[in-house]
Formats: sequence, C-alpha cells, structure tokens
Amino acid sequence: MVGLLRPILWPLRRWVSTVKPVDGRLPKTAVRRRLARRLADAIDRAVAMGLWDHADRIAKTAAPMAPDCPRLVEPLARLRLAQGDPETALRLIETCQTPPASLRLLRATCLLFLGRRTDANLDLYRWSSRASAPLDARLLLGLLERGVDDSTAIRTLRRNLRHLEDARTLQALVLIGAKRRRAEQTETWAGRLRACCSAGGDEQAAITDLMLRSLGMTGLRADAAPTTEQVNALAMELITFEPAIPTLTEAQRRRPHLPTARLLARAVELALPDLSDGPAALHALARLSIILGDQNSALGFAERGLAENPMSAALALLVEELTGPMPPDPVSVVASVRRQAA
Repeated sequence: MVGLLRPILWPLRRWVSTVKPVDGRLPKTAVRRRLARRLADAIDRAVAMGLWDHADRIAKTAAPMAPDCPRLVEPLARLRLAQGDPETALRLIETCQTPPASLRLLRATCLLFLGRRTDANLDLYRWSSRASAPLDARLLLGLLERGVDDSTAIRTLRRNLRHLEDARTLQALVLIGAKRRRAEQTETWAGRLRACCSAGGDEQAAITDLMLRSLGMTGLRADAAPTTEQVNALAMELITFEPAIPTLTEAQRRRPHLPTARLLARAVELALPDLSDGPAALHALARLSIILGDQNSALGFAERGLAENPMSAALALLVEELTGPMPPDPVSVVASVRRQAA
C-alpha cells in the first residue's frame, strides 16, 4: 500500500513543507482537496487499466475522506457499482449534499440495480421537468417508461429534440415506433436519425446503420444528401472559425466518411464569398471533391484557387496532380504481365 500511494503522497509532503499559511485551517483543507483529487484520479486510472485490486486498495484508503470530499464520491461509487455492490455505491452518493448531474444519474442507476424502479422513476420525472436537466436524464426516463406507457415515453423523449437532434434519443424513438408497429411514424424518426448521423462520426453512423438494418429498414446511404439546415449551420460556424476548414478537410482525407465530406464541401462552398482566405478554401474544396470521386470539380476548384493565388505551391502541385497522366489500370497491368510471361 505504501509503495502504491508514495507517488501520490510525495508531492503533497513537498508542497506542505513550502506553505506558510496565515490561516491555520487553510493548509489542511487545501491538502485534503488536493489529495482527494489525486486519489480519485488514481482510482479511475486503476479501473481503466483493469487493476481492480489496486483500485480497491486505494478506495479503502480514500473512503473515510469521501463525506468531506465530493470529488471522491463519484469514482468510489462507480467502482462499488462495477464490483456488484450498488447498496454501498448508493450510500456513498447520498453523503453528497449537492450531487452533480453525473452523480445523480449514477444514483438512479443504483436504485434500478437495487430493484427500486419506482424511486428511480419518480426522481427522474421530477428532474426531467426542469429545463436544466441533461439529455441523459430524459433518455433514461423514456427508456423506463417504454413498455409501461409508450405514449408517455415518446412525450418525454421528444422534449430532448426541442433544441437539437440527439442521435440516442432518435434511436430510442425508432425502437418504440417499431415495437408499436407504427410504420409511418417509425420511418419519420428513422429519417431524422439518418440526417442526424450523416454529420456524425463513423462509430455513431455504424451503430445507427446496424440498428436500422436489424429492424428491416434502409440503413444509412453513402450518397445521403445533407439537409439545408445542416449546410447553413455548418457554413455559419466555418465563417466564424475559418481555421477549422483545413483541419476538417485533412481529417476527411485520413478517415473518409462520405456523408460528412459531402456536408463539409457544401458548407465551404456556401461560405466561400464570406471567407478571408479564398484560395485555401478552394484548395479544401478540391481535396473534398477528390474524396467524393469528382475529379472534374476538384480540378475546377484547384485552378480557381491557383488563379487567385499564383504563388500557392499547394494548389500548383494539386493542379499538376489532377492534370497529370492517369495511373495505369491494375487489371490491364496484370494482363500485360501475364501475356509477356506466356
């Protein structure tokens, strides 16, 4: 134990030795706060690495500090819940007078593990009625209501969509619609889910595609067109923060996701008149066109950019790349080699 805690405690000893407080209570409070933060981080690291015995030993040392250090409560409660002890996790959470949103959600999870579904439902219902409630609170409440009262579940989940399209909420609505055999309603939610995921990451898109196909529905189409609202919103953001354009373009070059590349290209083209560096934006559009398989548009954007900035080496190289000889067809090369060998 001493060996495990030495890296945590040693900086604290050195720090305490250099402090010269005016108020005698200040160093003790500051030390406890700093130690609590280090212990909480140590528990999280040990759990992430699968070192459950180490995490448990640190937790036993940290537990007496938890009532006075809210920073320790959440990692301790998560650890106990993962170890199959929701009762201890709940006791720890209830020592916190003003729990943050993440801890309150963890409390609802503990109640469910303990079979106290009604208590969890009531707390989530009261919480979800507030505008400040997180999306996860209404999502969990909607999932609890699903099967008991689907209409109430739908109303709860739709509140999450008042200001933004949340993929997880839309997924839940699609599942409820499919369960109720409401084909038209389900396809409406699925359409919104497809549009939402067309601008999301590859992982989210893959999960959504798998879910829709498992329900016998059309998955995400590689040629799905972004909505006008999505294009307008992204264009405004790019005008506000123009340096993001080359970064986003490079990300697509490294890991292409055609719906996202299509959305980005349309947004950059829409924002082009209001951008300060037109040649750089045209270079991005040329690169995005290559990703989308449109060589003619790529050349057009590159030549426009080079005309605006003849000194751009990047655009000159891109024009040369696009106008150079086409690489030989691999099938033709193989056939030629075989003929020569024969």
